[in-house]
Amino acid sequence: MNAIVAIRPDLKTQLGSLATEMHRSESELVNEALESYLQRTQLYIKKLKQRVAEADAGQFATEEEMEKFFLTHSEPD
Repeated sequence: MNAIVAIRPDLKTQLGSLATEMHRSESELVNEALESYLQRTQLYIKKLKQRVAEADAGQFATEEEMEKFFLTHSEPD
């Protein structure tokens, strides 16, 4: 199946350069990039729906869990 997709000229130029540098076709690179994007986005949506369902069910982090999270993930002063 051949689909027509409009690619911005600046991206087309970068794609062409990368394809040449990697000795691969533009189609291969586009398909690989699209597959990766779709997988990441579908996983993100699945996790987001799961988190919303948990919140709707009243499943929230405890105060201790939140404190531990922020201690672990905050930048040092």
